[in-house]
Amino acid sequence: MGVGTLALRSLPSMAQEAMSSRGIKAAPRKPRSGKPFLASFMDVGPQAGLVHPVICGDVDRKRVILETIGCGVAFIDYDNDGWQDIFILSGTRLDGETPGPTNRLYKNNRDGTFTDVTQQAGLMRTGWACSVTVGDYNNDGYEDIFITYYGQNVLYRNNGDGTFTDVTVSAGLSTPGKILWGAGCTFVDYDRDGHLDLFVYHYVNLNINDALPPGGALNCKFRGVSVHCGPRGLPL
Repeated sequence: MGVGTLALRSLPSMAQEAMSSRGIKAAPRKPRSGKPFLASFMDVGPQAGLVHPVICGDVDRKRVILETIGCGVAFIDYDNDGWQDIFILSGTRLDGETPGPTNRLYKNNRDGTFTDVTQQAGLMRTGWACSVTVGDYNNDGYEDIFITYYGQNVLYRNNGDGTFTDVTVSAGLSTPGKILWGAGCTFVDYDRDGHLDLFVYHYVNLNINDALPPGGALNCKFRGVSVHCGPRGLPL
């Protein structure tokens, strides 16, 4: 997630607002014991309704490094109801699928479950999504979404009615004629003018149509084992 709102409000005030909106009071902290505490986690994804698979290349064979990177995820209260929703990115496959896999927006039902609202929110999109950041870039009180892709990064404006609009071109963020590999991103008000700026970084130049297979060059081996051709085998 991005850090966009941190320059405008402190973390304690944000936490207090979120808790008070749900009628929750902060529990007092006990004195520190200096001992490690026990914690356990349980996978409740299926029970919560997070059932759609994340696709990133073929299952049994990864031909290019693009298929090995995985995708991002963000918590976002997209409808301002005081409950965190989940936006999960997905990639695709080199050979393509019909219909293609898409990113997923899950609405928090406030009972430990989520509902897939991707289509009605206008966020259906197939591609090699990599990372995501959330922030209110236009200061209208609703969190917007920026996603990096292999290909074209995308900015979605929150319309305030449960839907989003792709404003990549009008925001000056389109890169026609270029195939870039967007990696990480974050919203940040670097000049403290009250408006969120956007920091994006890209990975190596990669044309998947010309990419070498694992072990396809001398620098695509690790200790004699064929591996994906990474930065040393690709132009910077």
